[in-house]
Amino acid sequence: MKKLLLLFVLLLVITGLSCKKKQTDSNSNGKLFTFNSLTKDKDTILQGNVTNIRANITGTGTFAWSSNAGDIFGSGSVVLFGASTCCVGGHTITCIVTDKNHNSETKSISVFVKQ
Repeated sequence: MKKLLLLFVLLLVITGLSCKKKQTDSNSNGKLFTFNSLTKDKDTILQGNVTNIRANITGTGTFAWSSNAGDIFGSGSVVLFGASTCCVGGHTITCIVTDKNHNSETKSISVFVKQ
């Protein structure tokens, strides 16, 4: 009976150790990145011109870019925003960063396009 009890306790200890959650390189809310900033080279561009837009993160994530008008060229943490001849006015460029744990954060920035 003692051996059976000892075996049972040993199994509980082993099972308990194997079920512990693995430590990950994440911050306190489980994200594998921190979205530090979204910056642009130019506040204003002329029609037909471009400006760099940079997403600065610490850690690891993938980038998804969009704009309400104009074009996004490239991928990754740095892209070009370009405005064609029909795009005079203010435009919002948005970047969504997502990690492998499906955590995401969004930042937007504005660029003005003039003739």
